[in-house]
Amino acid sequence: MRFARFVLIVQAVIMIGFSLAYWLRPYEMANLNGMLLMETASVSHMRVYYGGLQLGLALFLLWAMQLPERAKAALVMLVITMLALVAGRLGSLWLDGGELIGFDLASLIYRVFAALLAAAALVMLRERPTAEPEAEPQPKRTRMDDDPPRPFRVGDGATELSTPEADQGPEPFRRGDPLHTATETRGT
Repeated sequence: MRFARFVLIVQAVIMIGFSLAYWLRPYEMANLNGMLLMETASVSHMRVYYGGLQLGLALFLLWAMQLPERAKAALVMLVITMLALVAGRLGSLWLDGGELIGFDLASLIYRVFAALLAAAALVMLRERPTAEPEAEPQPKRTRMDDDPPRPFRVGDGATELSTPEADQGPEPFRRGDPLHTATETRGT
């Protein structure tokens, strides 16, 4: 996890630096990329997309450093983003006929290197899984009787409690009960 955090913090610091540069010096940063900002809208666009997007990605990388699950997601995002930028640059070179091969070679090399570092950190994170906490022992459940359960039959009811007759009180009167007749209840 230490190497993954190192990769994430280095990338976050670089992205914050570029973000501030695009916010504070948009004309100079555009000129370094061979662009000329002619309108106020283009300056705003440079600050929002080049500055704001990199700041958001950097904040995500800093947030992700705290937990291994987040770090994995951030490293995957970093690999995909950097490789997409490399593919975009190579596609642009191919479409332009390779005329600007030396124009942004340092940026291309940096992005390939950053993607390789993030991929290596991701592989190292997966090789050493974190130890799972030991499960608490479950109490052993025992049945009251060790006999196997009997199949249910129609008419089976709850089992009677076996208590002495002396502990049982008098039974309540039930209408139509032959044991308790109307004459007996009047007399008592």
